Amino acid sequence: MPRDPRIVWITGAGTGIGRALALEYARRGEMVLAAGRTPGRLDDLRRSMADERLTCETAVCDVRDEASVRHVAEEVLNRHGRVDVLVNNAGVTYFRDFLDTTTEQFDHVVSTNLRGLFLTTRSVLPAMIRSGRGMVVNILSFAAKAVYTGSSAYAASKAGAETMMNVVRAEVREKGIHIVNVYPGAVRTPIWHPKHQQRYGERMLAPEVVANAVCDLTMQPDSVMIEELILRPQMGDLQV
Repeated sequence: MPRDPRIVWITGAGTGIGRALALEYARRGEMVLAAGRTPGRLDDLRRSMADERLTCETAVCDVRDEASVRHVAEEVLNRHGRVDVLVNNAGVTYFRDFLDTTTEQFDHVVSTNLRGLFLTTRSVLPAMIRSGRGMVVNILSFAAKAVYTGSSAYAASKAGAETMMNVVRAEVREKGIHIVNVYPGAVRTPIWHPKHQQRYGERMLAPEVVANAVCDLTMQPDSVMIEELILRPQMGDLQV
């Protein structure tokens, strides 16, 4: 029996995994709200959608900014009445050793990867609880589970997000809410320096592979709680 399209809000949708997720969800007939900081990238996404005769809504949103997040959440809830799936995908990093990481870089990484996830989740969770259903998918990183030098701030932000969302899951699972943490290994996205993409690109996961797996897990029956998904390159970790 056909079902109504779900409302799927994806952060960091201008590039990489977020862009691939927006396209994949739209191909599956969902109503996509693609959010990102850069209007030009969102315009490019819309053009790609149009080429495939797909549509999506877009919104400029800086997940670090509470007012920006609140505005987007209010817009989508007023327009559609709900958010069925929130995909917390926005993320940044600097490949710097701990002693070379500046305070500004640390704050940028943590405010995007941890604070941003807090703000977006908090903006939609009350409506999900009222409806008795909903899903929050957090695109984290295998760096939350393993030690990668040159990524201390990034790893800390992702590990903090992991712990926070594990607690949220325990708080809301009896209210019908699903909290899913996804841990990709190296993915071929602009977060990597071009020299790393050139040298290791063939070993990295394609964003489309990650997007397809994430979409699949969000299609499971409500009676199933998939708590974690780990996706890693077949050849293992990269030494960059």
